[in-house]
Amino acid sequence: MTRNSIRLRLLFVAVMSIVATIAVAGASLVFFFERQILRYVEQDLNIHWTELATAFGAGGEDQIREKLTDPRYHQPYGGAYWQVSEGGRAIVRSRSLWDKELPTNGHRERGEHDRAFEVEGPDGSELYIIEREVATDGPQGPRRVSLAVALDHDQIVELRQAFGWDVTRVLIPIAAVLVLFAWLQLWLGLRPLRSVGQELNAVRTGQIRRMTRPFPDELSPLVDSINNLLDRQEDLVRKARDRAGALAHGLKTPLTILGGEVRRLEQAGLQEAAECMQDQLRLIYTHVERELARVRTSGAPAACGAYTQVEPTVARLLRLMQHMPRGERLMWQTDIPGDVAIDMDPHDFGEVMGNLLDNARKWANACVAIQVERLNDRARISVTDDGPGFSGKGQGQRPERGVPGRLEPGSSGIGLGIVEDILNEYGIDAEIESNGHCRVVFDVPLCRPGQVENAPRSVMPTNS
Repeated sequence: MTRNSIRLRLLFVAVMSIVATIAVAGASLVFFFERQILRYVEQDLNIHWTELATAFGAGGEDQIREKLTDPRYHQPYGGAYWQVSEGGRAIVRSRSLWDKELPTNGHRERGEHDRAFEVEGPDGSELYIIEREVATDGPQGPRRVSLAVALDHDQIVELRQAFGWDVTRVLIPIAAVLVLFAWLQLWLGLRPLRSVGQELNAVRTGQIRRMTRPFPDELSPLVDSINNLLDRQEDLVRKARDRAGALAHGLKTPLTILGGEVRRLEQAGLQEAAECMQDQLRLIYTHVERELARVRTSGAPAACGAYTQVEPTVARLLRLMQHMPRGERLMWQTDIPGDVAIDMDPHDFGEVMGNLLDNARKWANACVAIQVERLNDRARISVTDDGPGFSGKGQGQRPERGVPGRLEPGSSGIGLGIVEDILNEYGIDAEIESNGHCRVVFDVPLCRPGQVENAPRSVMPTNS
C-alpha cells in the first residue's frame, strides 16, 4: 500500500478512532472506579467517625476510654488518624499523628459539613477526612467539640493505578482485535474495487470484451457506465473504419481515371510529365493502401480474447496464392503443427501472413517455406523465400518504409510495412533477414489455457 492508498487512509482513520475510543473508555473506567472507591472510603470514614464519637462520649473527659478497632491508629503515620478539637486546637489525637495535628479548620465548604474532603496530612501525605461538630457536657457546662477521622489518600491512588493497569491489560487485546477486524472489513469491503481493476486490465489487454463479473450494488452503476462507454467507443471505431473504407474506395475511381490520363500522356510522347504523375499516383496509392490496412487492424486491445488456428489459416492463404500469377509454379513447403493456436485476431493474422506470402510469391525463384515452432508460451513463425534480398540498404537491414526495395511492376512495395504496423499493434517486432534470401521471423503468444473455450464466437476463425 502506498501513501495515496484509500485502504491505508481508511485503516489509519479506523486505528485512530479505535485508539481514541479505547483511551476514553479506559480513562472513564478509572474515573468511575475512583469515584466508587471514594464513596466506599467515605462510608468507611463515617463508620470510623461514629466509633470515635461513641468512644469520646463514653469517656466524658478529654480522652478516649474505649479502644478503637483500627490498628493503624496506634502506628506513627500509619495511614488512619483521628483528632478531637475545640476552638481550633487539638485536645486529643491518635498516636498515628505523632507530633502533628490535622488542619481541619477552614477546609469545609458550606453545605458539605457531612461530606468528606481532602487536606494535607503529616509527612506531606494527602488525607481524606470527615469532620463534624458535636455537643457534649463538660465540667463547666455544655461544650462543642469537633471530631475528625482521616484516611491516607495514597491507598486510593495505589488502588486506582492497579485498576488502571488491569484495564490496560484488558483493553490492549480488545484494541488489537478491533484493528484486525477493521483491516478485515476494509479488505473485504474494497475487494470489489480490486476486481474492477482486474476486469478493466483484462479489457485493456483484450482478454475480454466487457466487464461481466457480478459486482455489488454500489459498483454496478460504475460498471454499467464503463461497459456503455466501451460500446460507444467500439461503435465510433467501427464508424471510423467504415468512413475510411468508403473514402479509400471513393478514391479508387479518380485514381483509375488519372492512371488512364497518364497512359494518354505517354502515348502523346510526354514521358517526363507522365513519369511525374505516375510517381505521385503511386505515392497516393501507397498511402491509401497503408491506411486501409491500419483501419482494418484490430490490435491486441480490440481482439478481446480472439484466437487463430495457424495451420488452417495458412492453408487457406496458400490455396489463394496458388491461383495467382507465378503461384502455381512455386514449391510451397509448410512445417506447421496442426494444434497451434495463437493469441491474435484472425483477420489481423490473415493480413500479416497474406502480405508475407504475397511478397514471397512475387520474388521467390522456386521455393517458399513456412515454419511454425513452439517456444515455451510463444510460437515462432517464419516465412522464407529463395529470391534476392532487399536493395537500398546494407545486408541484414530493413528497407525504408514506402521505398520500393523489391518492387515488381504494379506493386506498391508496402507489404512489409503493413506487416510491421500490424505486429506493432500487438507489441511484436519482426526480424527481417536478407542474406541471399528473404526471411521474416516473428514470435506470437500462444493461446492461454481456456481461451479457446471462452473466445467470442463472432471472431472465431474458420477453415474456409
